[in-house]
Amino acid sequence: MIIEISVLIMAIAVAVLVIFLVQTMRKAQASIETANETLKEARDLVHSSKDDVEDLVISVRGLVDQVNKQISAIDPLMLTVRDVGTAAHELTNSAKQVSVSWMDKLNRQAGDAVASSGQHKPRMAWLDWLETGVKTAKIVSGALQSAKQKKESQAPVAAPTSKTTAIAPVAEAAAAEQSRRYGS
Repeated sequence: MIIEISVLIMAIAVAVLVIFLVQTMRKAQASIETANETLKEARDLVHSSKDDVEDLVISVRGLVDQVNKQISAIDPLMLTVRDVGTAAHELTNSAKQVSVSWMDKLNRQAGDAVASSGQHKPRMAWLDWLETGVKTAKIVSGALQSAKQKKESQAPVAAPTSKTTAIAPVAEAAAAEQSRRYGS
């Protein structure tokens, strides 16, 4: 009888053990199912985020392309501004050279007049200077208009091929007029 009781106790112990193992297995299965659902949701989130990131990258590329187009559209304007600055610099240098030569010539003539006669005889030379100045202003104005028309006629995308402007002929014309009037 002791053997039968011990077998019965073992059978009851095995049955209790099986019941606890079944409950544990069910809890483990539920945990695994929850983990699978969480992984599926994470995978879906990663795929949707990936699509959003790709859309964002495409949008940023489009924006960068648009900015590059606008910058390339501004480049000819900046080249024109640079050329206008160069032309203004050349015009200033030419005007400076002309005025220096006129002043030297005027000082030389005044010194010659005082030395030869002992006193300064007033003459209408200022009218000649005024006439030369008006002619020079007309030449400069014509040259600037010619340069402006030349710039406007060029294609806006094409870069200027040389730095020549219409300023050098203005200085030459002014110097020639001065030489013709007052002799060098």
